[in-house]
Amino acid sequence: MVAQSIISGCLFFGHKEELVVAVLMEEFRSEVEKIFGENLVSLTIYGAHASDEPPGREENVSVLVVVRALRREDLSAYRNIAHRYARRGIPAPPIFTERFLKESSDVFPLEFLGMAAQRRVIFGKDIVPELDITTRNLRHQVEFELKGKLLTLRRMYMEVFGNRELVALLQDTVGSVVSVARGLLLLSDREAPHERIAILDGIEKHFGVSLPAIREVVAARQGLKIPHSRAEAVFFSYQEEVERLCSLVDEYPMETTR
Repeated sequence: MVAQSIISGCLFFGHKEELVVAVLMEEFRSEVEKIFGENLVSLTIYGAHASDEPPGREENVSVLVVVRALRREDLSAYRNIAHRYARRGIPAPPIFTERFLKESSDVFPLEFLGMAAQRRVIFGKDIVPELDITTRNLRHQVEFELKGKLLTLRRMYMEVFGNRELVALLQDTVGSVVSVARGLLLLSDREAPHERIAILDGIEKHFGVSLPAIREVVAARQGLKIPHSRAEAVFFSYQEEVERLCSLVDEYPMETTR
């Protein structure tokens, strides 16, 4: 029944690529249900793939797993399948117990605000309405994560070998950079879409900045190749634009409470 509703929804909207994702998600749901059994409380897709007009397969699928109790053998069993799904676009998800989730909703406002805005439950109950989600720590999280990603980006640049690896580094990091930058729109009380290009459109329009290097890397994730001869130039423009995003969050007061 769950599989039929997921796939039927994709057929209704006419998304051939999303149908592929839906079939993948049903396979994933079935395996997760087998692993956690009666312990599984909820399995929820959130973000871009939970929208009425989902993106293509180039966008990773964000999933929340909630269990009653997290047993060692269950976590070990999930580890055995994690790499297979990560390669297919479902990175290892956050796995919460119900209690830990409810006690942590103030710590990860960026993620939980995204879940509250756009989600699709594919197993169990919708647990998000039970959470006390606020923006109290949003500014701190956005600053912490953006600046952490900038420092990590520079460190990883020192460690990669050759332009091929440098291009891969850019493509591997851009998704999380844009996802965190979405928090800038939330801080400014603007509409905060989930699709990467729409997020960049919103930031450029609201803050009056230009982010061509980040856009180029996003396009590379979608299949437009970055010539290896341009890898260095794109990297330095990219990291400068990430630093610019860090400067934007610095303009907000230390706490935004709602």
